[in-house]
Amino acid sequence: MLRYSSIPHLVAFAALVFVFWSMLRHHARRQVNSWLIAWTFVLLHFAAQLLNFGQGFWGTVLATISLLALDMAGIAFVHAASRIDLARAAPIGLLVWAAALLAYGGLVVWGVEARLPYYIDVSILTTSVSVMHFKVRAERTVADNIFSFSYGLLLALLLGVLVHLDLAGYGIDTILSWLYLLAGVRYWQRYSHKTVGVLTGVFGFLAASLIFPIALVVRATYVPHLKIDIAIRSLPKFIIAIGILLTFLEEEIGRTEHLALHDALTGLPNRRLLEDRMINMLERAERNHSRAAILMLDLDGFKQINDTYGHAVGDEFLRAVALRLGKVVRRADTLARSGGDEFTVLVSDILQPNGAEILAQKLLKELERPIAVRQFQLRVSGSIGMAVYPDDGETAESLCARADADMYRAKRHAKGSTEPGAKESSSAILSPQ
Repeated sequence: MLRYSSIPHLVAFAALVFVFWSMLRHHARRQVNSWLIAWTFVLLHFAAQLLNFGQGFWGTVLATISLLALDMAGIAFVHAASRIDLARAAPIGLLVWAAALLAYGGLVVWGVEARLPYYIDVSILTTSVSVMHFKVRAERTVADNIFSFSYGLLLALLLGVLVHLDLAGYGIDTILSWLYLLAGVRYWQRYSHKTVGVLTGVFGFLAASLIFPIALVVRATYVPHLKIDIAIRSLPKFIIAIGILLTFLEEEIGRTEHLALHDALTGLPNRRLLEDRMINMLERAERNHSRAAILMLDLDGFKQINDTYGHAVGDEFLRAVALRLGKVVRRADTLARSGGDEFTVLVSDILQPNGAEILAQKLLKELERPIAVRQFQLRVSGSIGMAVYPDDGETAESLCARADADMYRAKRHAKGSTEPGAKESSSAILSPQ
């Protein structure tokens, strides 16, 4: 007969699986795929619970599927919440870990009473987690401390399994509680910005983890025959799902905002963000009675690279130039891509009288060294125009116009100096020393 109380949860989790499957079609990422696998196992868990064949053979089979699906969902949650790909970092350890969890669930459901199989399985489980623990530590990944914490916690919990008389109930509750707690800790560690979505997801994982020890304590002290209602066990999973979807939504909003303000090729601020920072820089300079500068740099010879080697090589070259220039510019300043082969630098709070000129010389020297792109050694020169606030102007428009005029004067000077018999201009043109 059917267990009708499982139908609403089955429908809800089927909808969740569809949502994550739709997300995977547009975002083919490891994390999305792992979340989809996790929710598919949760759906399988409730599908097995929907059918109730009593205590017979098929009832035991369905109970086995239900429990093992819940274990696999926990592993998938841990994998999805991790910053690193555990399947690549420690594939053997992860495989043995999953096999040991499935074996423990099978021993419980099929009513094995001998203690030796449980001891062997717990030893294998501890060994597999130990392999993953030391593998992660050896690679010095960001999950180092978190995995150390979870490893120690698991050892403590499994020690309780070994000394506890109720190997079946206590062991399953311990494993499930540990899996959800580990997933919650990893989810917290994954994101540097603790947004509403991240906090909601972590709260859901912690709630799912606490259900099992709370029920264990209540059964042991107050209500020996207590069974957790299916709605109570499902509620934390819905909170987890809401947190994950909120996190993805927040990520997409942040990515959209970043693309609107940054150059897609180099990742540098675009003209829109550059103009906003320029206004802020001049307002701060006026308020603090300090000097600031705008440097405009144009690459000479970049068109020949595009024409000779193609736009793909040209794009890689621009990315390399952006990285090289970014190493020279201070963190407090702004390096932006303001055109095809044109970059702009905003220099704030200039303390030295010739601070902007020194930076300009450093930028030009960086361009003197060839840049390796694929099998080519490419080289360009640069022309820089500069305007200093308040010496050359007090508004963004006047300073940009002055810097732009100086840059084109430098470019004409560079072209003229390459012609036979060309005379050096009397203008103050920046060039490598």
